[in-house]
Amino acid sequence: MKKLSLLLFILLSFSNFAQVKLNAKDLKNLIAISEIYSKNTNATGSEFAKSIDSLRTSVLNPIADALIEVGKGEETILSHKFLARPSNEQLYLWYVIREIHYNRVSETRTKKPNVEIANEVLSQKIDERWLLDNYYYRIHGGIASLFNKADLSKINIDIEKLGFKNQTEKSIFYLNMMDALIGGRFKVLQMLKKNDKIIEFSEKLPMFNGKKYFYYTNLDFEDFNWVGYEENRSYSEVNIGNLYNILIAQYIATVQLKDKAEAQEIYMNSILHEPKYFKYSAAKGELQMLFDKKS
Repeated sequence: MKKLSLLLFILLSFSNFAQVKLNAKDLKNLIAISEIYSKNTNATGSEFAKSIDSLRTSVLNPIADALIEVGKGEETILSHKFLARPSNEQLYLWYVIREIHYNRVSETRTKKPNVEIANEVLSQKIDERWLLDNYYYRIHGGIASLFNKADLSKINIDIEKLGFKNQTEKSIFYLNMMDALIGGRFKVLQMLKKNDKIIEFSEKLPMFNGKKYFYYTNLDFEDFNWVGYEENRSYSEVNIGNLYNILIAQYIATVQLKDKAEAQEIYMNSILHEPKYFKYSAAKGELQMLFDKKS
């Protein structure tokens, strides 16, 4: 009983000096949600959903809804409710989930009590770009799972209506979406030389702002340091670099299996034709050579 009272005192004390203030129950339940998530980051199974559901509060309802939706892998994960920009307060709560997960799985970090991790996050000033990127990364599993079988070609994702503050936030969203949908998928298919499957998946992708995904080229945001699992890297190098991998895979598959007009459409209307972004791609030399050849 004394230990429980001491824990509640610590929870209340820390939450009074925070960027985001939580009462004792919200903080306790957020930590519990984080611990459950860390052991099942795909958020799958009825037991996971039941456990998360039992930890709901008015503050934590959006997180519970999103995590349960991720586990379903259904088309509703692409609804405005889950794709729209969360409030900064909610983004901080998602960052607690991230940091508690990393605290558990990291082989290099010094382990800390989860309550300490949570209060550190809630009391710090954290870059909003990191917060936003983390949210879309946490829900990407549901999007990837959905796209295993679903044809999303009739869906249009209007980035302008999702409540983003600036072009940086729009880019963070778009780059996360593309990685969730086909980032790792195209990489594997290209290694296996399954160009037919690359074409198949590319034809099932949703539209962005009313056009095919590769038409989205406004990635003019100031690069920033991206804090990953065990490393810090250029955000653009990682994420625009990943987008180039996707585009290159589809372009090559289209050249080999479809007509030149379709390949030309991809090339001329995407960042494959934008030299200012080449520096972020591991294939920058080849991209420049192709650009010079076609100019």
